[in-house]
Amino acid sequence: MMIPASRYHFGVAHMRGRLSGMGLDWANQPSLFKGYGGLGLVALPRQADLPEVSLAAAMQPGASGTLGVEGLSAVLFHAAGLTRSSTQRGGEFFYRACPSAGALYPCEVYLAWPGGDGLDAGLYHYDVARHGLTPLRAGFPDIPSLGLPARSAQPGEAVLFVTAIFFRSAWKYRARAYRYLNLDAGHVVEGLSLGLGAYGAAHAVETDFDDAAVDALLGLDASREGCLSVVRFAAGGQGGEHPLGQLPDGAAGASRCAVADSVPGEVLGVHEACARIERSQVPTPSMEHSRLGHGLLWYELPKLPAQDGRMHLFEAMASRRSRRAYSRVTVPPGVFSKVFSCLSGPLYPVQGHPAENACPVGILMADDIARLTGFSMLDRSGPRAGLRRDGNIIPAMAGICLDQMWMREALMHVLFFADFTELDPCLGDRGYRAALQAAGRFGHRLYLAAETLGLGACGVGAFFDAEASEVLGLPEHTGLTYVVSLGVPRKG
Repeated sequence: MMIPASRYHFGVAHMRGRLSGMGLDWANQPSLFKGYGGLGLVALPRQADLPEVSLAAAMQPGASGTLGVEGLSAVLFHAAGLTRSSTQRGGEFFYRACPSAGALYPCEVYLAWPGGDGLDAGLYHYDVARHGLTPLRAGFPDIPSLGLPARSAQPGEAVLFVTAIFFRSAWKYRARAYRYLNLDAGHVVEGLSLGLGAYGAAHAVETDFDDAAVDALLGLDASREGCLSVVRFAAGGQGGEHPLGQLPDGAAGASRCAVADSVPGEVLGVHEACARIERSQVPTPSMEHSRLGHGLLWYELPKLPAQDGRMHLFEAMASRRSRRAYSRVTVPPGVFSKVFSCLSGPLYPVQGHPAENACPVGILMADDIARLTGFSMLDRSGPRAGLRRDGNIIPAMAGICLDQMWMREALMHVLFFADFTELDPCLGDRGYRAALQAAGRFGHRLYLAAETLGLGACGVGAFFDAEASEVLGLPEHTGLTYVVSLGVPRKG
């Protein structure tokens, strides 16, 4: 049954004292790696000449180059690949370049390649465990039939599809899983986008496409796995027609990740609602004209010299991890300038993209930096800030985030929201998907900015929703979606 996004969001809200019965069925733990038994593998290069560019440079719009297979290999690895391992629960656990709620890694990446640079035209699945491509179909799809907007077409384009296997997150998070699935997808998408930007490849991120057509192209079992986002990039394709071949037998069965992988009806219901495309989309309002920004006194953030990063983008991607043991020490103001700058760049290079402002951004500061003590909204176009509530709210937010007291020592919390009063008329239910993924994308930038600055970052998607709304004074029908803390890692 279809469930409107706003009803879903508030219907799965956490309430204090009502989190019991959340034990995990370890006997039915989902597999974290998708594979296609019996199919071959196209090995991707393990070594590549990585461009030594900064996070800020990779975020800049206007890239016009193309990307070959060697660069594609590096982009896939640094967005979704295995970066290190450790022994846990008697077995080996692999960490990935992208963060994931509960380390469940629900997202998969598929590639439609137009042919060229030694790789045949075809549809491929990125095999994370073996860092290679599994061929699923020969040929190349008819892009217009997938419902992708013509505005973001790239020359000789290749297409990356980011999907989510629903039960991987639902195993732990139950009905609330759709929130985490989209946050995780946002992290993966931003990793892909930044990697493409670092190579100077023209690219575009789209949340608008025909879900059913894309799922059929990829051979997904739509009751278990669905496409959430698409990244198109210039690959210098060969041109000419490449008739699309057949999927291998049993392809849909690969979407199964556990013996009993029944997905909660709430997750399937909201996914069905978010699959609808509102063709009359209009841009969501800018922060200054939004409900969260209404009546605020806006002032420019000071033009402080941004703190230089200690590593280039790909080094930060390879070393990124969640860090949450913080020490309260003073840091140069230029550090905060660097953080604000990573939030200010556009998510969609196309001017006037309807979803550019789908995710309002707020800041909680512990100290008086640039008059930001308290809860402020960030106008990314400035960047400018407007104070909503005075005083240090960070300790209260730590309690709201399921009493995770380590968050009290953070220098700042960055908050992300969905305002359904503004999303629904502009983007429909699909706007919820865009807002969640935007929060994940911004969160990914914060992780990488923290890494380059010697800070720690950790994202939190679990909190007592009503308490957050009360403490922050949110308008009705506005919900918190994600919190990313940043602080100075404790030594030793």
